[in-house]
Amino acid sequence: MKDAINQLIQYSHSIAARDLVLGSSGNISLKSGTDMLIKASGVCMSESQSSDFIRVDLKNLSYKNKKLKPSCESKMHAICYAMRPEINCVIHTHPLYATTLVSCSINPRLISPEFILSIGSEMKVVEYACPGTEELAERVGQAVKSSNIVYLKNHGLLVVGKTLQQAYTRTLLAEQMAKMQIIGQLLGKKLKGLSSAQAKKLLAHLQVK
Repeated sequence: MKDAINQLIQYSHSIAARDLVLGSSGNISLKSGTDMLIKASGVCMSESQSSDFIRVDLKNLSYKNKKLKPSCESKMHAICYAMRPEINCVIHTHPLYATTLVSCSINPRLISPEFILSIGSEMKVVEYACPGTEELAERVGQAVKSSNIVYLKNHGLLVVGKTLQQAYTRTLLAEQMAKMQIIGQLLGKKLKGLSSAQAKKLLAHLQVK
């Protein structure tokens, strides 16, 4: 458990250092058996310590910590684990470019092979729902069934992975791709992405090799 919490601290600090969250926004969790370790509510990722991660039961969201409450987005994290038993971590951030892109109703694009190899051939965008609600959790749960990256309009980004490193890398790539699209818009050009068929062909080709 100590190693798991050390990883959560490490990646929380990295997320904050890259300005993917501000203040106490955003949350991160790691599956641990039938529980998850999740950042406490009101805690800044940049200042997170071992005592700031709470063990929460994945089925009923119960917890024993009497000093801190888990993130209000615990339902959203738990439903991701329920929908995708193979994943072990969830990272929810508020990146500037990714959030701006989808909040302007511009669909994110699969731009490069590197992006596709990291996240797959599917990306989902969900309409705004109040943070911390059952409505948002349900929307994200349906989206994450077929996508490792879920863009939340007027809110942020949710990414899942088998490891924290994988989820963190996917977060960085999603923000990078959004930045590229916005730069294209500023240049007066519509950045062309790779099609779903091209993405699937790439993945199939590399699986054969």
